[in-house]
Amino acid sequence: MMAKGFAHTKVEVSLMSRKRGFTLIELLVVIAIIALLMAILIPALNGAREQGKRAACLHNLKGLGLAWIMYADDNEGSLVKGNAGDDGWVTYLGTLPNEEPIEEQLNAIKNGLLFKYAKMTKLYRCPVAERNEMRTYSTVHSMNGAKFSGSGDVYTKLSEIRRPGERLVFLDDYGQDWDACWAIWHTRASWWNPIPMRHHGGTTLVFADGHCGWWGWRDQRTIDYGNEPWAVSESAGGVDKNQTGNVDLMKLQKAAWGNLGYEP
Repeated sequence: MMAKGFAHTKVEVSLMSRKRGFTLIELLVVIAIIALLMAILIPALNGAREQGKRAACLHNLKGLGLAWIMYADDNEGSLVKGNAGDDGWVTYLGTLPNEEPIEEQLNAIKNGLLFKYAKMTKLYRCPVAERNEMRTYSTVHSMNGAKFSGSGDVYTKLSEIRRPGERLVFLDDYGQDWDACWAIWHTRASWWNPIPMRHHGGTTLVFADGHCGWWGWRDQRTIDYGNEPWAVSESAGGVDKNQTGNVDLMKLQKAAWGNLGYEP
């Protein structure tokens, strides 16, 4: 009797153990569901992370834009000098400022004329910039920068700016931009300085009325050019800078200069 009971118990334990386990098909289904959820959630999480970084970048630009306006208010409407220099919004560091020691880069910010109005050095740097880049925002040459062959009008007074809500002042730039002043042609359909795209195929900007925004680029030529490193895009090689019909290029030219200096 004991032997039969023992055998019966072994059968029950065996059946129970089989009921508790998963079949191979069930495991594969669970793995497939997890993989599907990961495929859905990871892009969403990356998108949320990018939105946060973009918001921080826009916050920085908003601060610089307000500082730029306050400087003009305190100086009888005169615009701060757009080029890096002793009398510039930041001071000059050399042809590759991002390769200078961090402390010297920070001093170039602190010694600039805008620091009185924007006293946090992190405002001058995109949160996703390279670790050695302490300044990644630049003015545009129309805002009291340098007049050059192929440029449009350069303003020295706030009152000279028509439609300030459409006129670009600062944008996210490369830390290598030596004069802290981003250049673009006015008289022809061509890029001058490269346009970085740290935020999902777009660039952050702030305008003369103090509002800021993000512009996503539509023309593949803009994206190809913006994805090149500074050293390549500044040279004669790489993507052709002459880009007739590029709507992104024309949009930035109008924001920088107020109009196109050529027939599109």
